[in-house]
Amino acid sequence: MLMFSKDLVPTKEKPHPLLELKGSQRDKFALQSFLFTVLVILVMYVLPNLHWLEVLTTNTSLFFLQVFNFRPRFFTYEDNLGNLADFDLLMYNIGDSIRSTYPAISIETGIVPNHYLVVKACTGLQAGALLVGLIWSTPSRPGDQIRASYLVLIALFIGNTLRIASMIAITTILTADFNLVYEPSWNYAHNIMGRPLGFVGTIGFVAIIEKAGVKMLDTITVWIDTLIFYFDKVYVKIFPKKK
Repeated sequence: MLMFSKDLVPTKEKPHPLLELKGSQRDKFALQSFLFTVLVILVMYVLPNLHWLEVLTTNTSLFFLQVFNFRPRFFTYEDNLGNLADFDLLMYNIGDSIRSTYPAISIETGIVPNHYLVVKACTGLQAGALLVGLIWSTPSRPGDQIRASYLVLIALFIGNTLRIASMIAITTILTADFNLVYEPSWNYAHNIMGRPLGFVGTIGFVAIIEKAGVKMLDTITVWIDTLIFYFDKVYVKIFPKKK
């Protein structure tokens, strides 16, 4: 938990005290809150082995697929992990290099089954760690921070597993019922439809946090204002105005 002055906790009389910070006070808060948020991301997402969360995410996504009337199968992936995406491979080398298996979903498409490997980046916890870091680096009442944390993590888990199940379902329909090739089908489900859903979901998570009494957007505003202020100073030094 980041320590801060009680004067920065929002009240009815002063709903946005963070936005009133100026000069060194604003700079100090921006630096401390940013570093604390990075620390939370490291502790929650980057450093730990999240195999248990990968399995839970896989099983819950499999459950939603069954609700959608599909017939998925859980299996353990064990193969050459060198074909992982660059970011996933980096996370594997940092925290999971002793592992050789990952949970996965197999689902029939009429000809051959499609396999979907669930790695750390699929758990949604990178977004969860960022949001929790922002919650606890934003001056608020501890009760509001606790409530915002568990509400957003629960909502994020359910939303993320529904997203995964939906992407697999769409890919299966496109490949099995419309005889489309797997790669463009997955690209359509994951990128064209999945990313906008993720963006809308993020807005929803922010709304949950703000509704719980944590003015997270004020912290982000302070970060942006501070960054712009120092960017302008550096820019003026490098490119001084001509008289």
